[in-house]
Amino acid sequence: MAKETTNGGSGAQPERRKQPKLLTRVVKGLGHWLGPETPTGKAFVAAEKGMTKAFDKLGSNERYLNLVGGVLNRALRTRKAYVEAQENWLHLLRLPTSTEMDDLREEVRDVKNQIEALSSQLELVVEALEKGRREGQGVEVGRTNTNGSATTGRPS
Repeated sequence: MAKETTNGGSGAQPERRKQPKLLTRVVKGLGHWLGPETPTGKAFVAAEKGMTKAFDKLGSNERYLNLVGGVLNRALRTRKAYVEAQENWLHLLRLPTSTEMDDLREEVRDVKNQIEALSSQLELVVEALEKGRREGQGVEVGRTNTNGSATTGRPS
């Protein structure tokens, strides 16, 4: 709760001091609790050093690495088989699979990018035609590059 102080008892509004937010208080509390000079902080540092040493040994143990690699490999193969089975069922039900939906999203994104490029090129052509009309003379519309920039007719 906020602390209330009075200004000399003059009946004025009490002054309220804003307390820090909960996250700030928690982080400060943890910092104090785990500080290197406190008993809990010393225990934390010792535990951290011990775990680091143990995990360094474990990470360099060939047997452990082979075991973990094998488990991960089997898990990935199982996941792949599950996805293939799921997609086969979806094909049987004549429903789109997640892979097909991802491919469609990518194609739609490509079409959208092409439309944006064509729109930019069209804007350049319209601007050139309007400029020519304003100047009262015929405008030869230059070809545009695939990126939408106009060609100059000069070698680069």
